[in-house]
Amino acid sequence: MSNTGNAAGGAASVTGIVTGIVVPAVVGAVIAGGALGGLVYSQTQSPETNPASQEILVYGD
Repeated sequence: MSNTGNAAGGAASVTGIVTGIVVPAVVGAVIAGGALGGLVYSQTQSPETNPASQEILVYGD
């Protein structure tokens, strides 16, 4: 075990941490946020027709 004095080794380990943990977490958060936003948007839109105006069951026919 000898120390070669390579200062870039510390920077490389930080870069490895960033690319291994932080980047996938950020990408996952962006994808999850987009999916959640799309779901909320689709659930809060008004329907094209009033569902109460259509007869569901017809009695006496």
